Amino acid sequence: MNAVRPWKWLAAALLLSLGGLARLPLERAFARELQARQLAEAPFNLSLRDELGQSCFVAVLGGFRSLVASLIEIQNLEAWQRQEWPKVDAAYALCTRLQPREYHYWDFRAWMSSYNAFDYYKYEDQSRPGLQPWLRQNLVDHAIQVLQEGMKHLPSDYRLPRAIAMLASDFEKNQRADYLEASQWWQVASSLRPAHRFLWRNYVYNLARAPGHELEAWPLLLDMYATGPDPASDRTPTAITLLVQLFPAVKQALPDAALPPEVAARVPAILAKEQARLERETQRRLRDQEAFRALEEAVLRQRR
Repeated sequence: MNAVRPWKWLAAALLLSLGGLARLPLERAFARELQARQLAEAPFNLSLRDELGQSCFVAVLGGFRSLVASLIEIQNLEAWQRQEWPKVDAAYALCTRLQPREYHYWDFRAWMSSYNAFDYYKYEDQSRPGLQPWLRQNLVDHAIQVLQEGMKHLPSDYRLPRAIAMLASDFEKNQRADYLEASQWWQVASSLRPAHRFLWRNYVYNLARAPGHELEAWPLLLDMYATGPDPASDRTPTAITLLVQLFPAVKQALPDAALPPEVAARVPAILAKEQARLERETQRRLRDQEAFRALEEAVLRQRR
């Protein structure tokens, strides 16, 4: 039996090395393309090992991302019950890193910040009234940032821009609330799910409420009214009320503008109904403020 000469072993090793080096850029480009098409996850860095621990990190490397994310969520139920909001946010941040294309984790992380933590800090410590509004605004801003980050991983999921739109027009929670910004997010959501007409309707509603955009919203409201009185159409009480409210400003800019005849005949009744609704809303807010003050006094009495 003839022995293989050493130079042949060397040539084989050199050939394999050159082949591997030649494949490396192709494999990297292929991996990037899979990640861009959301067919593969981005690789982890070693910092995740310190956050997960050795056992969970090994499980993640073994392909059990979903299982580890579920375990992290379950393990932090106690932190949620104890209202340890920074710990809850950190847990869901890990979940979104492990499963970035799972809507549930982005939604819950934003909800915990802008609703649960927001309400907790609103009522928890009345001894720092100057700090609370700043802190609560940070929670709302953080939730919006979380949802925007989620859109990078779930660009076709209409629920994320819908959630941003709701926060962008929530004047009770968000000190930076803006109807125009909200309308833009509703438009994004509608473009992703055109079959859901309520998304388009909310786009038009918010655009109509944005100062300076009356002329842009006017033809859209008229188109909604033209769909007819069918319950499944876009002719809603809100759209009719907005038509009446926008009409004076539109008439000043466009002298030929006119309300639909049946709407023009009901203008006083529509405005009276809207005024009654606003008064009810004002009374509700006053009751909430009174309840808030009563809770504040009760908390202060307990601390004394």
